Amino acid sequence: MAGSSAQHTRPFDVVVIGGGPAGLAAALQLGRMRRSVVVVDAGEPRNAPAAHMHGYLGHDGLPPAELTAIARREVAAYGIEVIDDRVVAATGSASAGFEVTLESGGRLSARRVVMATGLTDELPDIPGVREHWGRRVIHCPYCHGWEVQGQRIVVIDSAGFGGHQALLFRQLSDTVTLVVHSGAGPDEHRREQLAALGVDVVAVAVEGVDDDGVRLTDGALLAADAVVVGPLMWPNLAMVAGLAIATEPHPMGIGDVVPTSPTGATNVAGVYAAGNVADPSNQVLQAAARGAQVGAFVNMDLTEADAVAALRSTVDARWWDERYGSVTDRWWSGAPNGSLVAELDGVTPGRILDVGCGEGADAIWLAQRGWTVAAVDISSVAIARAREAAVAEGVDVEWLCADVLASPPPSQAYDVVTVQYPSLLREAGEVALRRLVDAVRPGGTFLVVGHDIDPEVAREHGHDMTRFADLDDLRRALADGFTIEVDEVRPRPNPPAGARHADDAVLRARRAA
Repeated sequence: MAGSSAQHTRPFDVVVIGGGPAGLAAALQLGRMRRSVVVVDAGEPRNAPAAHMHGYLGHDGLPPAELTAIARREVAAYGIEVIDDRVVAATGSASAGFEVTLESGGRLSARRVVMATGLTDELPDIPGVREHWGRRVIHCPYCHGWEVQGQRIVVIDSAGFGGHQALLFRQLSDTVTLVVHSGAGPDEHRREQLAALGVDVVAVAVEGVDDDGVRLTDGALLAADAVVVGPLMWPNLAMVAGLAIATEPHPMGIGDVVPTSPTGATNVAGVYAAGNVADPSNQVLQAAARGAQVGAFVNMDLTEADAVAALRSTVDARWWDERYGSVTDRWWSGAPNGSLVAELDGVTPGRILDVGCGEGADAIWLAQRGWTVAAVDISSVAIARAREAAVAEGVDVEWLCADVLASPPPSQAYDVVTVQYPSLLREAGEVALRRLVDAVRPGGTFLVVGHDIDPEVAREHGHDMTRFADLDDLRRALADGFTIEVDEVRPRPNPPAGARHADDAVLRARRAA
């Protein structure tokens, strides 16, 4: 489906920049693997001047726009969103996640980026070339050669590879002339080959191209039914300048390309490229094929990352189960956190997610006050105790044993997401924290109460707090759509006996409605 781009804050697995054959093929491959994908398309395909495309098995002669329409319908069947907008900036990294800014002002976040941004043809500065581009003025024998077979063809060499083009077009017509507009033109060996094939080489600059043919600066007119030029080709990278994507000269001297590995990976980890941005020789068929390949490699990259996260979750869950299991009764006091009470007492109840609920004291207190509570913890021991306590209190809570960093909660599902004394592993990365924050609905609240204690003091008591995300990490995870309402350190209300810290750090932020 085509979407409006006013604001898309849901984090995606992959954002694809460019809705041509390469981008849509990559999206299709990813969508079929159940990845969340969004495609941003500015609607400026390189082949827009062409009435038909060729060489695409099964679709030869199809108008390019018709293929795009078919492809959009196909990706939509897999839940992929196509946004008609223009990317104006991209920043981030594979570890922190990527953010893409749209011309409309919207922002997209994703774990990976696929650049299918295409290239720009720099046409020779000859009057009439641009006006006839894609119709009487062409450049590729494989794209347009059949349609001009047997006609009078004039090849204009302005970038040094006109001899190569003349050789190819001679295969399609007996009447081919090569005009060396600028530069030295083909070397002596190539000139001898062209002469043997009956191709005339004229070393006179071109004055202009019109309906009659090619006019030279010496006043001569070369009658032509088709004119061939050799544009320089530059990858479209202005929109991703913030990612510092590397380029290198094309070996044929026709411009620059984005070098990629066999997987499509660029020099920036987590950013991939497919189609003409990485290979100017790709026709529509090859661009689509490469896009499909790259989509599969991106999925493999994400799958490996997911496997790492799953193992991390297993180890973390085992560690917490052992900690809770080290005591036969409750580990905590059973009283709700005083700072949570101070922040939410009297607030109109809604749907709330209690992250790291432990043995359930906060969740039970919330349920007793009318909140619809989902409470999640990575420890099955803690969840079992919380469920037992809720039954004893006669309240209904949705208890979930899960790692929110590996299995994020539903997007924009809760009026409040609360994290009391975060025990979220920092090694999970910023992307995981952002997905947690994204569970807040528009107009809702993200509430964190953290320890205000010297990490060295904590370490002396056997707690390495550097392993876990702190309030600075969670502040960075807040998207632009959040406004921080409270960010302060205050005395901890009613700390339990033996508590090692007397103050709480409280962060409360509201998401724009």
